[in-house]
Amino acid sequence: MQAPETSYKIVLIGAGNVATHLGKRLQKKGHEILQVISKTDKSGRELSLLFNIPFASDLKKINTGADMYILCVPDAEIERIAASLKLPNKLVLHTSGSIGMDVLKTISNNAGVLYPLYSFSKQVKVSFSSVPFLVEGSNKQTLQVVTQFATSMGKNVTPVNSTERQKIHLSAVFVNNFSNFLYAQAYDYLKKEKQNHFHLLQPLIKQTVKKIKTQPPSQVQTGPARRNDTVTLKKHMELLEKYPDQKQVYKLLTALIKKQYHG
Repeated sequence: MQAPETSYKIVLIGAGNVATHLGKRLQKKGHEILQVISKTDKSGRELSLLFNIPFASDLKKINTGADMYILCVPDAEIERIAASLKLPNKLVLHTSGSIGMDVLKTISNNAGVLYPLYSFSKQVKVSFSSVPFLVEGSNKQTLQVVTQFATSMGKNVTPVNSTERQKIHLSAVFVNNFSNFLYAQAYDYLKKEKQNHFHLLQPLIKQTVKKIKTQPPSQVQTGPARRNDTVTLKKHMELLEKYPDQKQVYKLLTALIKKQYHG
């Protein structure tokens, strides 16, 4: 392995959202991407053209001259790759929030995790200076290298073990995936009711995020369920009568909020 403060020669395995944004950041910070490996031919070729580097769809054609191999693939793919890839003594990382580090130990004794705690979309620009990186290493030296490597891309780097990372990832599903699903429910409801006013909710969304920066979310909970406003709750349920899915979500969340604040 190279000294921690040098640039790295890297192979990206995967060509999705994470690989795209991570690759851009790596090049910007002076690291050299040697190759993109992806079983999806279209996205792999697109990424290789973007970075002006070779592409291969077969792991058997992987460039073995890199210092670091970063798996930016769906969780289900990590075990499959680990079962067929051998890179002794190379630094091999995955970027998953929910998969343990040990799955990589069959590939190399220098295994680690570089998990960016963020939601990536290819066409949305990312400010990496604010992206938290959760890192892990199979030994003290590897952890030091991964930590300093992550620091070359962003300022917010935190070493955690696999169990801690999985719990943080679960929490991320609540605050990102579930909340976005609720935004979609609101958007769809307004659209069905021919109310083109979802944009009016955006200041409210921003205010909610602003408040929880300084206070625990439970202390800033508001709304009809929080104050046990039965008249408003009944009216809302009537408005959702035509929409059983939204009604089910509303009913469940109302019950949970009332249980927490009113017993």
